[in-house]
Amino acid sequence: MGAAFAAGAITAAAPGSAEAQSIATNRYQLDFFQGASLAPIRVIGIGGAYAGVAEGISGFVANASSPALRDPSSSKWIELDAAVSMSLPLVLFERSDFDNSGRIDQSYTDFIYLAAGGLLQLGPFGAGFIADAQRYTLRSGGVRTDVNIARAHVLGAWSFFGGQFMLGGGVRIGGMLLQTPDAELTMLGLAPEAGFLIRPDWKSFRIGATFRMPVEAGELGSPQLKIENGLRKAGGLVLPERVVWPWELEVGIAVQVGPRPFNPQWINPHDQEAQFRAVQDLERRRREAARSMELSSIADASERRLRAKEHEEARAREAKDDEKAFEKAVRALQKEQQARYANWPREMLLVTAELLVTGNVDRGVGLEGFLGQNAAGGAPPGGLVGSSGRDINFSPRFGIETEPIPGLVHTRFGSYYEPRRLRPNEEQQGALGVGRQHFTFGADLRVLTTTFWGLVPEITYTLQASVDIAPRYESFSVGIGNWK
Repeated sequence: MGAAFAAGAITAAAPGSAEAQSIATNRYQLDFFQGASLAPIRVIGIGGAYAGVAEGISGFVANASSPALRDPSSSKWIELDAAVSMSLPLVLFERSDFDNSGRIDQSYTDFIYLAAGGLLQLGPFGAGFIADAQRYTLRSGGVRTDVNIARAHVLGAWSFFGGQFMLGGGVRIGGMLLQTPDAELTMLGLAPEAGFLIRPDWKSFRIGATFRMPVEAGELGSPQLKIENGLRKAGGLVLPERVVWPWELEVGIAVQVGPRPFNPQWINPHDQEAQFRAVQDLERRRREAARSMELSSIADASERRLRAKEHEEARAREAKDDEKAFEKAVRALQKEQQARYANWPREMLLVTAELLVTGNVDRGVGLEGFLGQNAAGGAPPGGLVGSSGRDINFSPRFGIETEPIPGLVHTRFGSYYEPRRLRPNEEQQGALGVGRQHFTFGADLRVLTTTFWGLVPEITYTLQASVDIAPRYESFSVGIGNWK
């Protein structure tokens, strides 16, 4: 579901010796690769394999054509949706190895994830956004440095062939705001992305894919930064030339079995309304033809004018009656479509699979390597130029979703492979971490249907939870969602 906010805190040790300084040049790029999945709860629950599902605001993170996909319950030509959910990734056992460096991190653990977003659909067109941000606070030598990293997807999409093929695109935006007592540095960039979704009416499968160009966030303005030994610094951190979100290719397929339809045909309300208007127009023309014949049969001019005036008054009454009948018919059609959706069986088993390919970054440094430059004990993994993002990475993903208690409980299971992003360069010996397998679980519990005293449309709410477990990493998330 929607924009995302993650806030975390790192308390760095006192500044290390000169030998601990891991970065000795500004000619590097901060590789913002996210191996462990931080996403809306449903996406996490099925192991991130969501490109072939692409439903709702959650789908924006996986498929750029998602805004045009109509929900099966959609009964209006204009649909608005907004989503706000909060998850609390809890570390119950020990601090995690978030970046898969091979050691337990000082960071990335105590954070909150708040997701929110918006969607507008106009017939076959849809547009919306989703965003996320992460905040890290470092304290070293009595100096506080705040590092805020944010990204967003702003998308528009169109459906063709009655909603059986979606094509969409937009921009992925990334930025970093670094704040110290002496300076403030903002780096911002954007790049296009495009995707598609194939969902044949009444068939049990979907195929989707999205390609995202790399986002290279450069400096906005020319802030006054500290120069030490020829290096541009802020808060004791040697600054990169830019922050890079590498290019991504996400390809997925989803198959659903069971009596519940996966790709029901979306009935365009304008088509139904046009049919009703056509019937009204036909009746109106019939009445006008009868009036014309009646007037032509009246020989007396004054009597004909009087009768014509009566016809005008009748037309005004009929126009009001027709409009009332049309509005009543529209409400009836909407209720009919809603009842059609509500009466479908709930039993289903959804199976999803996808491959996420992440591009390389030249002269890359990992996020922990950047944030931990002044940590005692030497350079952290991924803290040398070129040690992060040297290779293209592949992450296969798999998920299943079902409803064991129809109408009450929805469950998910998934798994995804987190590839090794950190690799040694000429100055390092040995490997930096290995790939690891994640296992995810999720569930929705239907709890409440309300309009909050008529303040909002009727919505059925659910309590949601997800779990992501891997070697040296665990994340437990909870939130509130919309039951579908």
